[in-house]
Amino acid sequence: MRAGFDGVGGAVYSWYMGRPAVSRVVGRVLWGGDVAPHYASLAAVAEVRDGGVIVDAPCGTAPALELVPRGRTVRYVALDASEGMLERARERAARLAISGVELVRGDAAAIPVGGGDADLFLSLFGLHCFADPAAAVREIGRCLRPGGRAVVSMICRGPGLRQRVMVQPGRGGFGRVGTASELDGWLATAGLEVERRELSGPFAYVTAVRAA
Repeated sequence: MRAGFDGVGGAVYSWYMGRPAVSRVVGRVLWGGDVAPHYASLAAVAEVRDGGVIVDAPCGTAPALELVPRGRTVRYVALDASEGMLERARERAARLAISGVELVRGDAAAIPVGGGDADLFLSLFGLHCFADPAAAVREIGRCLRPGGRAVVSMICRGPGLRQRVMVQPGRGGFGRVGTASELDGWLATAGLEVERRELSGPFAYVTAVRAA
């Protein structure tokens, strides 16, 4: 799976996800879902206080860096298992000249951030790739401070024919994969209270807050 994101597959994914108009077509035609909420959710980055901490895992090419307000100081921890994705994220950070960006190759279930340090945790279209997504969600809960926010998007298993055909655990870049209901359970177990939940085809979009 990591090799796929390091190579051509990752380059193609990065290309169309960096072009919302193209991505919307791919989402509708291929997956039968709307990706617009994914792009809208990135606005949470601009709400992080000066001096705040953002964790982006898995970060991919770290497109959310584009939303960090110029002149604002943040610690931005971008973690991914793919060196190819991290290299693209590195190029983006250099182009934007954003200081405080830490690029880490590692495991989303073991993030180098202290407990309760993060103001915002981004988990964007990554949980469905993991062998143990519940562990990754628990790590989200550990990293966030009380009142900190998690922005999560995930491809889910589901009852529809397209989901049964397209979303098969252990195949095509998918790991364990969960249902939308399972995602709700993982979040609750991690001490995260759902603020917003939206489903579109196989895509689940959730904003949740770390309980005090």
